[in-house]
Amino acid sequence: MFKKKTYAVFLILILTLFTAACSGSKANGEKKNSDSEKKSDTAEVKIDSTEYTLPPQYDNSASNDQLVLKVNVSVKNTGKDILYVNSNDFTLYQGDTKSSESTPDDYNERLQSSSLNPDKAIKGSLFYVVDKGKKYELVYNPPSSGSDKKEKSLTFKIDGSSKKILATADQLQNPAKALSAYVDILLFGKDNKDFEKITGDNKNKIVNEFNKAAKESYVSASGLSSQYADDKTLDKILGAITSTLSEKSAVQTKTKSITGDEAIVEATIKPVDASSLSDRIKDRVEDYYSKNSGSSYEDAVKYALNVYPDEFKKLGPASTEETVEVKMKKNDIDQWQLDQKDYRASEFASAFIKE
Repeated sequence: MFKKKTYAVFLILILTLFTAACSGSKANGEKKNSDSEKKSDTAEVKIDSTEYTLPPQYDNSASNDQLVLKVNVSVKNTGKDILYVNSNDFTLYQGDTKSSESTPDDYNERLQSSSLNPDKAIKGSLFYVVDKGKKYELVYNPPSSGSDKKEKSLTFKIDGSSKKILATADQLQNPAKALSAYVDILLFGKDNKDFEKITGDNKNKIVNEFNKAAKESYVSASGLSSQYADDKTLDKILGAITSTLSEKSAVQTKTKSITGDEAIVEATIKPVDASSLSDRIKDRVEDYYSKNSGSSYEDAVKYALNVYPDEFKKLGPASTEETVEVKMKKNDIDQWQLDQKDYRASEFASAFIKE
């Protein structure tokens, strides 16, 4: 009975603990400055804002320490003829080196190829793979008008080491920080002073809901009647799980990609090795029966539940790590919350134990 059920109960409990509980002003890029608007004979080009962002999720063109510089521009036709606009009219240099272009996950963000009538404008974004914190030059080369007069290029200097632009790089890891905050207060039973600021969830409420759902789930998943497991017993089991995970497991999180209001966070987890848990509880129950031959089924179940916390605390860390991806969703004020409807939430939670 216990050999087959105990681990399954533990696993379902962990999954439910995590997913059941997950039921500021916006940051801007670099503002315009005196070097953000220039004119040629046929075009007026403005840099509306500049920020760092992450490479697309499945783009391997950037190395691990590189980011993508997103430059939001507008181009207006100030001439008398049609002006053809293309992202290829722009080139970004880091020092003397031309930066490679990057294609965003949402292709509609990119500056689209257009034919502009006189006095008309278009807005869009340019994306380049760069080293963070450097100085860049964005060069606009107007397309040939067909006349003998050569159109002058426009050069914009961008300081990637400015505080405002660097702040956009720091914010890229907010989804990862939010996921770590959920783990702290739910799975590890720790306090996290930034939890509410990062996620927007009420910490006390979510922890109370978490504890209630966890205890109800344990009873339901085990198939046991609540008469066998009172609140005191269940609190001990829950406490043993969170304290052991806190002490013997670990997680490192890193934001891999952000597309609109969704982010993919990569979590590298050092799990707890639960492969011996079922056998340990089974052995203790058999020993209990051998010393108490007149015990009832109810007595044995209560005994198993009472020794569960002690046996769980004996579990050690696994020898290998697990790497999983988790989807996070952003609310209206740039706070990141776990997407509990996404299948990866369960994969993430189950990675904290190893059978």
